[in-house]
Amino acid sequence: MQLRALGRVDQLAFTELVDMARDAAFDRDYPASGSFHKRTRAGRDYWYYQRHVGMNEDGSRQIDTRYVGKVGDAEVERRIAAFGEIKETHRIRRRLVSQLRGAGLPTPLKLEGDLIEALAQAGLFRVNGVLIGSMAYQTYGGMLGVRLPSAALATQDADFAQDHGISLHVDDQTDDIIETLQRVDPSFRPVPSLRDPLRTNAFANGTRFKVEFLTSSRGSDEQHSGLTRLPAIAGSGAVPLRTIDFLIRDPITSVVLHGAGVSVLVPTPERYGVHKLIVASQRTSSAESAAKAVKDITQAEDLIAALTIAGRQFDLSEAWAEAWERGPSWRENLAQGAMRMKPDSRLALRDAVATFSEDHGLAKDRDPVETLKLALA
Repeated sequence: MQLRALGRVDQLAFTELVDMARDAAFDRDYPASGSFHKRTRAGRDYWYYQRHVGMNEDGSRQIDTRYVGKVGDAEVERRIAAFGEIKETHRIRRRLVSQLRGAGLPTPLKLEGDLIEALAQAGLFRVNGVLIGSMAYQTYGGMLGVRLPSAALATQDADFAQDHGISLHVDDQTDDIIETLQRVDPSFRPVPSLRDPLRTNAFANGTRFKVEFLTSSRGSDEQHSGLTRLPAIAGSGAVPLRTIDFLIRDPITSVVLHGAGVSVLVPTPERYGVHKLIVASQRTSSAESAAKAVKDITQAEDLIAALTIAGRQFDLSEAWAEAWERGPSWRENLAQGAMRMKPDSRLALRDAVATFSEDHGLAKDRDPVETLKLALA
């Protein structure tokens, strides 16, 4: 499928929204989605902050109310005055989100967006948690200046990852994960793990929407058949996977088009695309896995095309080269993934990695699948 380019104005709007949402993420105490109100207690006036944070089990709105300080306190009044500027920025961000939606960029369902926003407020991205999977893929169109096809966006889960070493040494922690999720939807519950009876890495609601945490593996899969504890993510373990460290190395800031834009960390699009070729070849256990593999390949093809349109073939070739250098099993997975792509996608990939192939003494004019087969022989 031929990808359609975004207009220059919309590309600039996305870049502006990324910057504004990132700046706004620093104010966790009083997000711009709420408001300040005066209350009188025992004859004195006080400032309180209120915002809607989710739904109660009976369907009523769940309101977070926080005491701010006395009316007339110089520091409190200064903070509230500055909040007026934050609210104006919030309105500008909402207009940009509406503009980008109108330009054809994808937006999450309300539950998905609410969950990502809640986890952002809980500090997940502050401690270098990374949004992965199809929700991360949604953010790449604005970044690369194209409209990505909607067929590859559908999902029934939200996946996050954190590097294990960062979790050990970041010296910070998120709010409790299950409490955060239940503020959005009270039906969320931990999913018991067959890997580990003492902890979980997944949470699901009444409609089976799942939130799952993954991490980098510190050894062979046989050594880590259980779940890994992530000290920086309160209340959740994580499944260790060998390829996650490749995916989430050097993540970048993007924005999810929900509300006024939610600032998130995501993998680079080139790492995401190459990683999808790898994981697609590993999905062989069931019909469900096969369906996910088809989406993996579709997303990889679309990102290869988008990176080519954006003139970022060098980034793609570097990501490919890094995966290649990780050994025979990685090369075999890359070959199998590449074999499943359409011919035009394989051609675009071949052109992107031509310099790398030449540096390794491989024929530049060969299809990348055949080149890989030759190298593996």
